[in-house]
Amino acid sequence: MNHYCALSMTKPVLCVGNLSMDIITICKEQPEKGKENCSLETHWQRGGHASIVSFVLSLLNAQSEFLGMLSRSPILSAIITEMQGKGIEMMHCPKTDEDPAFSTIIVSKKPRSSSVIHCNREFPYCRYKDFKQLDLSRFGWVHFEARNVIETVQMVRAVLDYNNGKKERILTSLRVNSGYHENKHLIDMCDFVLFSRQLAMQQGWQSARQTCRQLDFDLRLPRLIHMKRPCFICSWGPKGAGCLTGEGVYHEMPPYKPQHIVDTHGAGACFTAGFIYATYIRSMSLSDAVEFANRVAGHKITDFGYNHIAKLNIYPIDVTKAADVDVPSAQYSEDSEAEAVICRKYLNRKINYSDGKYASQLLENPFLNQYAKPDADESSEKNIYPVYKSSMATMKSSLVSKSVQIKLKRNVSTPN
Repeated sequence: MNHYCALSMTKPVLCVGNLSMDIITICKEQPEKGKENCSLETHWQRGGHASIVSFVLSLLNAQSEFLGMLSRSPILSAIITEMQGKGIEMMHCPKTDEDPAFSTIIVSKKPRSSSVIHCNREFPYCRYKDFKQLDLSRFGWVHFEARNVIETVQMVRAVLDYNNGKKERILTSLRVNSGYHENKHLIDMCDFVLFSRQLAMQQGWQSARQTCRQLDFDLRLPRLIHMKRPCFICSWGPKGAGCLTGEGVYHEMPPYKPQHIVDTHGAGACFTAGFIYATYIRSMSLSDAVEFANRVAGHKITDFGYNHIAKLNIYPIDVTKAADVDVPSAQYSEDSEAEAVICRKYLNRKINYSDGKYASQLLENPFLNQYAKPDADESSEKNIYPVYKSSMATMKSSLVSKSVQIKLKRNVSTPN
């Protein structure tokens, strides 16, 4: 199966983590200490890394399911309803009567900066007993947040046990935003590790390259032991992103620079969603997937919220070359050629809208209507085509005779 057929054949992506609420306050200038300040506007939006990843995946037309603790508070009802409206499955989520977790983000326009204040109150996290109720055979990718290590380790081990001895494995990814030393044991258990720039700078690492190399060095197993190692991905904001393959090959991709920047909060989760979509749904290489993730994150910061990501042009410019079905590609075998041609044709085709004029002309053709009886039933429709065929033969013979007459007249009128 080639990657053009992936949309209709892939299993859903399971996102395990938090669902919270973010309160965005926009100020003209940075609030001064000890003074009363006024904001330009204030609004709320969804929060929680796994919640945003599952939502953005749905905007990219990928199937996703969210597993996390839900608050019964009516404050979250609008967010939950919106997720369900996008087709995100949430029926396995445990619930609590506690108020939801929230964060306050203060955005100043001059100078452009933002400050995030997280609520320190511990909100219940989903547990392993909730995770083991799932039928893992339904999923093709499971994404985890690096938090609550005791419960998350058991969840990852359950996926590894499921993959044991199976050809069709479930891919796993891990997002590390905090607690590097506490979550070290999770890193070498997953296929892909996405590391936060803020956390890397807290460790004293100054670039995406240094971060990926240091993470690879810190693995418990040395590279001399030939075992599968995770791929490391680190986004470095305006400087692009870097990735390290399991074989130790490093790639660095330039950033996607939009014309204007509005809101950078949540760009990391959008980067993760874009990477999962490109790797799993589109079967891109690691470097191409990271480059596509840069595009998704760069498009997100052009507006508040996340709904505008649905307007992103998913197909890069060079992919349109694959739509030329007359030129066979060398990467497909003869057995898959027909399938590739069909999938490329219908996934990348240009849609031309009809104004209906041509159809109206066909319906109002007097030549066809003269042979149709006004009260004809379905059985009499078969008799129309013999009459139409004989009439066409008569017209053809008459035209031939007329052309012969014209030639004779020309020969007669031509002087010797």
